[in-house]
Order: sequence, then C-alpha cells, then structure tokens
Amino acid sequence: MADLQNLFAEAVSLHQRKKLVEAERLYLQIHRLLPENLNVVANLAIVCRDLGKLAAAEAYCRQTIALAPDDPAQHLNLGAILEAGDDPTAARLAYEKALELAPNHPKTLNNLGKLLHQQGLGARGLTLIEEAVRIEPNYSLALNNLGVIHSERGDLELARKCLEKSVYLDPDNINNLYNLAGLYNSQEQCTKALAVLDRLLAIDPGHEGANHMHAALSGVTPSSAPRQYVEEIFDKYANRFDVHLQGALGYTAPSALAAMVKDTLQVDRPFSTTLDLGCGTGLSGASFREMTNRLVGVDLSLQMLAKAREKNIYDRLEQDEILAFLQRDKENYDLFILADVLVYLGDPKALFADLALRTKENGIVACSIEETQDVETYALLPSGRYAHNPTYLLASAADAGFVRLSHQPHGIRKENGQWLPGELSLFIKKGGSPLR
Repeated sequence: MADLQNLFAEAVSLHQRKKLVEAERLYLQIHRLLPENLNVVANLAIVCRDLGKLAAAEAYCRQTIALAPDDPAQHLNLGAILEAGDDPTAARLAYEKALELAPNHPKTLNNLGKLLHQQGLGARGLTLIEEAVRIEPNYSLALNNLGVIHSERGDLELARKCLEKSVYLDPDNINNLYNLAGLYNSQEQCTKALAVLDRLLAIDPGHEGANHMHAALSGVTPSSAPRQYVEEIFDKYANRFDVHLQGALGYTAPSALAAMVKDTLQVDRPFSTTLDLGCGTGLSGASFREMTNRLVGVDLSLQMLAKAREKNIYDRLEQDEILAFLQRDKENYDLFILADVLVYLGDPKALFADLALRTKENGIVACSIEETQDVETYALLPSGRYAHNPTYLLASAADAGFVRLSHQPHGIRKENGQWLPGELSLFIKKGGSPLR
C-alpha cells in the first residue's frame, strides 16, 4: 500500500507540473489496482478534463458520484466538465446539486453564478458571485467575474475595483489581465490599458485578442480581426446577444437593410437563395426570411449558431470563417447579407472578390459599415472594431464588378449614449438589372 501511496503522490506531482500524459498513465496504473478509490477516480476525471478527453472525464466523474453521492465536490467537478463540453443545461443541474449539498461553497457559488449570467440570468448570477466574494473576499476568479458583470451593466468604477483586486491577487492570470485592459479601454484610459496588455503579452505573446487590442490602441490597423478574438467574443455573448444588442445598443441594421432591399428593388418574388454572412443568432435571417426561398447562414461562433438554430429559420447553417466558406462553398446566391460583418473583417477587397465568385446573375449584396472619414480606406478603432470610408467600400466593390444601387446613413449602435455613424449600402453585379 505504501508503494501505491508513493505512486499516487508522484502522479499528483506530475499533474501539478502540467505533465498530464504522464500523470494520467500513473493514475490509470493505480486505478487498475484500486478501481473504487474515490481520490484516484476523481483525479482521473480532472486530468482527463485537462487533456481535453471530456467524455472520459465525465464518465469518471459520474463514477465518483456513484461512490459518494452526497459529496458536493464531485457534483462541482461534474458541472465544470459538462460546462467545458458545451452542455450548460446539464452543468447547471450539477452545480445546483453541489450548492444544495454545500450552500456556502464559494467556488460553487461562483461557477453557478457565472453560468447563469452567460445564460441571460444576470441578476441571479450576480447575487451568487457577490455571495462567493462575501464569504471569500480574496477569491480572485470570483472578483474577475464580478468585474466583468459590473462592466457589462455599466458600473465601470465598481468593475475597476473588482478587476484591479483580482489582478493584484493573481498577477499572472491572463483572463484577469485581459479583462482589466478592456475595462481601462472602456474608460478611455489608453495608457493604462496598453500597460496591462504589455504585461499580458510578456506572459503569452501569442494571445490573439491581446495583440488585436494592442494594435487597436496603438493606432495600428491589421487587415482583419483574428479568428480566436471574434469567436470568443460571440461565444460569450450569445445568450444575451439579442436582448442587449437590440435593447441597450438600439441595433436595427438587419431590419433597415431588409426595408432598403424592398424599397430599392421593388421585389415581386422571393430571392432564390440567400447567404447570411456572420449570421449570429439569426437577427438578419429573421428580417430577410420572407424574401427568400432558401436561407443559408455562416458564423464563427458555435454558441451563436446554436441560438440561430433554435429559431428554425435557416435551411443550412455552417461554422466557418467567411472567406474560407466562400472559397469552399459550391452554392451560388442571388442575395448576400452582411450586417455588422465588415466591422470585424477589415479590408473588404478580398471579400468582394470572393462574393463575385458565388454571385448569380444580378446578385445583390446588402451590407452595413461603421463610417469614418479620418482615413481613406479603413481603420481599427479602440473598440477593436473596424470603421470604413464609404469611398473605399465603393471602390472595393467596383474592383470585383459590383455597382452600388443605393446607400443611406444609419446609426449602427449606441456607445456611451451616442449613435455610432454608419452607412447601409446595396450593390449589384455589374451588367445586371436592379429589377428581376
């Protein structure tokens, strides 16, 4: 037994030093001899989770619950594994069971609170995380989550206090640093934001979001936003997207584009096939559904696509980058929707070139931009979004054979209570008639 204890201690040491494959091998060796040892099975579940083997991790965790059904730690671990596996409903049930068994456990309060916030139950989530911090005032992760929620609710000073304390307690935590930089940016404290991003990039030079925001705050304009940056934003935003965007931000670009298409083209029959690029949760699809026989949606975010799928308005949904999808797709379309897409795509030249390859005769492109007259082409703003000079958009479309049919100014969204200036445009493939 002493040999097994030494072996287990060695496995734990390997696990703590992030030597996961070696740790798993030793845990499995002990598990074969002690198949019902709770600590061994529990550690196997955690190392499998850390290795990304979520199905195996869940199986081991359910075994620990069978061995110790009243142990809240096992239900907490199961919740974390299910959450990592994109099953928030089951994760919530596991967290709620853990909280029932241990009502004042800070980690359970924090995990469940964060999950409820992501599911759109912000008030309840906030209450639980605040309770976690009340019980454990120096709980860095809970303070970070609390800061994020307060920031989203517009209480920037309270958010700053929470995030600064979370970074003080855990100074090398990438997420804490990234969120604090974002908070400083939202308060227009560019120098402080850049200093925090410098700290972060010294730890993780390849962090795509930090590099993108560093460029944005340094006046540098890369040709497009990185995939990981866009994907993470919208995965986290999916459950609150429709309510927040249409309510707090006053976003109406999809419905305004749909009205513009109707007014400009005097459509007397549906489009045959429409491609909604950056479809998100389906706001654009809902506005255009009655105008098309077939509706295809593409987005980077799996969580946004899940929300779009729930609306049952698309005939086909795909997860992909826009340019990659256009280059591999086999369908041709007579209407393309690009609502709030170019703000993350950057340079529109390659996009219009690829649209031309997938456009039927007289194909229409309906798009929105945030507008800038400060540059001749496009610029990456401190928000991390791109703004375009309408003249450059027109030239990019013309280079690919598109002619502008119509354009009009349109407030894109509210920021600090003010409308961001934008423009809606319709383009048609050169040589086509605006009436079909």
